[in-house]
Amino acid sequence: MSERPFPADAAWAFLLDFYRRNGISEACLLLQDEAGLDVVEMLMLIYADIALGKPLTDKEIATLRAGMSGWRQDAVLPLRSIRRALKPARQDIAESAKEQLRADIKKAELMAERLQVDFAAYWLEENATGAGPTSNETLTGLVPADSRNGAVERALAYIIAVAEVVRAGRDGPTPQPAAPA
Repeated sequence: MSERPFPADAAWAFLLDFYRRNGISEACLLLQDEAGLDVVEMLMLIYADIALGKPLTDKEIATLRAGMSGWRQDAVLPLRSIRRALKPARQDIAESAKEQLRADIKKAELMAERLQVDFAAYWLEENATGAGPTSNETLTGLVPADSRNGAVERALAYIIAVAEVVRAGRDGPTPQPAAPA
């Protein structure tokens, strides 16, 4: 008898697989940095729609976002801020020591994101109704109007196109959409 994976394990595996696809990490980072998107939230919306078959309503998205916001504000964002602040070269500490610290902080940041995914996966298991539109429709609404520009639009379109490839079950030799420039 095979055991069903915990919702968080399945969600994490899906997110890692999606994020590792050609051009996705760059598109996600662009949306994070230029449009202020929470990449974990965006990828969990894709996961809910494609892997679970439970696209979220606007109300469900707002409730999930509210549930994740405290952890994101208290753990994920401060770790990211510290890691990024340490990126430039410094005169007051050895570069190798600084980079080791940045690597350790990056691991902690990744663990904080994993815990956010865990929360979201269990929330989806208990609360998602599947009554919303597909993630393709909801993803566009995540980008604030004042953050829209050509690069943001291309990155979002690319993520939506790759999500469609995943939804269709195409993989491997199937041509991927062009990555954002």
